[in-house]
Amino acid sequence: MKQNAAQSHITKEQIQNAKVMIHARKSVIDFDTLGRTLAYSPYLSRFEVEAFTRKGDDKPKIAKRFSIQAHFDEVLFLQEASDYAQSKDNDAFLLDLRAQYEKIQSSENGLDTALESISLLRRHSTLPIIHADIFLEPYQILESALFGADNVLIPCAIHSKDSLSDLLHFARKLGFEPCIEVSDKAELKKAIFSGASMLYIPQNALDELLSLVPNTQMIMSDHSSDYGVDIVIIN
Repeated sequence: MKQNAAQSHITKEQIQNAKVMIHARKSVIDFDTLGRTLAYSPYLSRFEVEAFTRKGDDKPKIAKRFSIQAHFDEVLFLQEASDYAQSKDNDAFLLDLRAQYEKIQSSENGLDTALESISLLRRHSTLPIIHADIFLEPYQILESALFGADNVLIPCAIHSKDSLSDLLHFARKLGFEPCIEVSDKAELKKAIFSGASMLYIPQNALDELLSLVPNTQMIMSDHSSDYGVDIVIIN
């Protein structure tokens, strides 16, 4: 199971593969049916913005990243997650599902096996789960809620201001307060004007962007320095 830093650069091939895989899932369960299914879900978001906002001289919260492939080892994944949850620094998990789009993957029934890592972890841990993905449309946000994610991390780079704003609005209707990944000044501006209140800034962009971020924003980063950061991502 890879535990690399999140990739801020998403390729056209990955986006195309994501579209193919989403289409396959929609052919099995359409948007309306998925929405009705969510009504029976036992999961409510456990991610409380106030609890993860850094106050004064407090240390930042810690979130452990797992990069999930399309076909992952469930036993190994749960063991590693359990070991982390029992440690002192045990505030949240970040499940990064973007690696699955390096090539087209699907299960025999057309459903996304990587998404099952979310529900699997949800059943075995009380820690909030942040789901990072190549989120292109509301259908995926709905899936994330159905599988038990507590929040979502959306890459800004693949969206226009309007499409990002639409995803933010839809995600909030489901109880999420989405985190938006930004890697440069243009993306930061787009995210803020789209209504984002929580940002993920990769380590290679934090030094440049931190001073430009309004104080009202919550910040996540995998930077080695936690200065100005509310949630530190560890690999």
